[in-house]
Amino acid sequence: MLSVHQTRLRLRVFPVLLAFVTLALSACASSLDMSSRRLPAPDPDWGIVIGSVLVRQTDVGSTPGAAADDRSAKYAFDVVQIQPTDPNGETFSAARYHIDTIAGQERPFVSRLRPGQYLMKNFHRTGTSGTGGDLNLIFESQAGRVVYVGRVLVEVPSEPAYGKEYRFFVQDAHQATYATLAPHHGQLTQQAVTAPMRIRPGDTR
Repeated sequence: MLSVHQTRLRLRVFPVLLAFVTLALSACASSLDMSSRRLPAPDPDWGIVIGSVLVRQTDVGSTPGAAADDRSAKYAFDVVQIQPTDPNGETFSAARYHIDTIAGQERPFVSRLRPGQYLMKNFHRTGTSGTGGDLNLIFESQAGRVVYVGRVLVEVPSEPAYGKEYRFFVQDAHQATYATLAPHHGQLTQQAVTAPMRIRPGDTR
């Protein structure tokens, strides 16, 4: 069974300047979800990574209108390829990816990636000054293999604000994820082995 990570942290605000920087980098980022493509089998130069993300709101909006807005809230997760000489994926040449989701809706992904380590850095509610937090979860793309890295579940208040707590987990939800992807990627899901995301060693939580 996949191990579960649980971390309780406090939300922070992505200020306007950081939002513009993130937007500029996002222009160079690719979608982590490549499930709409016909993906070839993994080979010595490529690996396949399968997983999912889910943002769950832990309370209900104070008004019906607020509740409706909360249910349609959009979130983004940022992922970068990392190297021993670039542990945070900050160089311009680092491969960057993103995956978007709507609160309450699980977003499976299947990705064809170069072998190596990848860092799911953070999540944030999309917007000019979106609220979010760090994740610092590492996963690997393995040459010639299909790996399942788990479901990242983030629990946030439905009305997020600076200083409010959030939690995140890495869970085993492979059956649901495989069932969603099987119609178009059944051969890949049948080959998948579990290699769960993990919190980066030495990261203080």
